[in-house]
Amino acid sequence: MKLKTLAVAVTAATISSSAFALDFNGYFRAGFGLNADGGSQYCYGDGGPNAHVVGRLGDECDTYAELSLSQNVVERNTGEKFSIHTLVAYGTQEGNTDQRGNSWQGVGEATDPWSGQRLSFREAYAKYTMASGTEIWAGNRYYGRKDVHINDWYYVNGSGYGAGVDSIDLGFARLGVAVRHNKWHDVGGDDSQPYTSTPQLDVRLSGIDIGLGSIDLIAMGGKANLSDAQEDAQTDDSYNDKTGVQLTAEWAVGLPGGFNKLVAQYSTEGYGWSGYGMNNHLGDSYNIGGGGDLGRKSWRIIDHGVVKFGSNVDMGWSAFYSQLDQDDAGDNNKSDGTRYGVTVRPRYLWNNTMSTILEAAYYNAEDPWMSESADLNKVALAQAWSPLQEKGGFWARPEIRIFVAKFGGDMAQEKNDLMYGAQVEAWW
Repeated sequence: MKLKTLAVAVTAATISSSAFALDFNGYFRAGFGLNADGGSQYCYGDGGPNAHVVGRLGDECDTYAELSLSQNVVERNTGEKFSIHTLVAYGTQEGNTDQRGNSWQGVGEATDPWSGQRLSFREAYAKYTMASGTEIWAGNRYYGRKDVHINDWYYVNGSGYGAGVDSIDLGFARLGVAVRHNKWHDVGGDDSQPYTSTPQLDVRLSGIDIGLGSIDLIAMGGKANLSDAQEDAQTDDSYNDKTGVQLTAEWAVGLPGGFNKLVAQYSTEGYGWSGYGMNNHLGDSYNIGGGGDLGRKSWRIIDHGVVKFGSNVDMGWSAFYSQLDQDDAGDNNKSDGTRYGVTVRPRYLWNNTMSTILEAAYYNAEDPWMSESADLNKVALAQAWSPLQEKGGFWARPEIRIFVAKFGGDMAQEKNDLMYGAQVEAWW
C-alpha cells in the first residue's frame, strides 16, 4: 500500500508539473451577419490575400480560430530551455461569404455548407533558448510578423518552414538570422520535382534605440532554386529566377495608451507584388510567376498606431500609400500602379465594460490594368462589451459586438452595401 501510495503521489506530481508547464494560447472570431437587401453578409476583404482595405469591423464573414499549445520540455537552472510549439488554425470562409452553414460536419475544402472547411497545422517547431537569451529554432512557425490589427493586414510576415538564430544581443540591438523555404507552382520538368523551391534569407535588427523611440530593420532575399529539368522546360521567360530583395525600416514611438509606427518598404522581383497595396502577407511567399513579375518593383509608406485621449476616448488608425512599377506590363496595361487608403477607429468608453466604436475608411486603387481609378469607403458603428478595466482598453478581449456597416464607392455593390449583425473576437 505504501508503494502504491508513493507511485500515485509521484504520478500526480508529474502530471501536475506537466500541466502547469503547458502554455495554452489562442484566438478566435465568430458571429453572424445579414444583408439589408436580403441574404447573408457579404465581405470585401478576407484577411488573407485580400486584406480588409477599409477596416475589418463589419467586414468579417467567417469563423476563424487558432489554438496554440506550447511546453518547456527541459528547463535547466542555468536558464537554458528546450521548448516545443504547435498551432492549429481553422476557418470557414470561402470567397466573400461564409459557407459554414448550421450543419457543419468536418474539415477539408469547402464545397457547400455541409461539407468540410479549412484546417491547417500552422506551427510545429522546437526552440533552444540559451542562458543569454539567444534562441535556435527549426520547423514551421509564425515568424517575425508585423501587422495592422484594424485591417487584419501583415505588412511583414516571415511565416513558414525554416530555421534560424534569434535574439543575439549586439548591445545596440538584437540580431535575428533565418533561412526560410517556399514552394511555388509547377514550372515544368520531371514528376519528381512538381514544384519550384525558393530559399529565402531573412536578417533582422530589432530595438535600435535612437532616443525618440526605436527602429527595426529587416532585409530579405530570395531566388528560385530550379532543377535542370525546370530550367530546360522554360525558355520564354514564363518564370522569374532573378534574385529579389525586400527591405523594411520601422520606427516605433510610444504614445499615451499606445504607440505610433512609421514604416518604409521597398520590394523587388518575387516580393514586388506582395509589397504593393495591402496584397497578401509580405515575406511568407516568393512569387516566381513570369510576365509582370519580371523586373517588378514596389514601395510603400505605412503609418499606424493606437492612442488614448483622456479616460474615455481611444483610437486606432492606419494609413498607407504604395506604388508599383513593372517592366513587362503587357500590351494593354500601364507599367505602374498606385494604391492608398486610410482607416480610423475611434471609440468612446461608457464605463469599465461598455463602449461604442466607430470605424471609417477610404481606399483608392489605380492598377496597371485599370483605365481609371476606383475607390471603396465604409462607415461602421458597433456597440461593444469587453473587460476594459482588467484587460487594457483598446486591446481588451473578449469583445462582444453588435454592428452595422455601410459601404460605398466604385467598388461597392448596390445589393451588398449595408450589413448588420453580431460578432465576438477573443485572444488569450
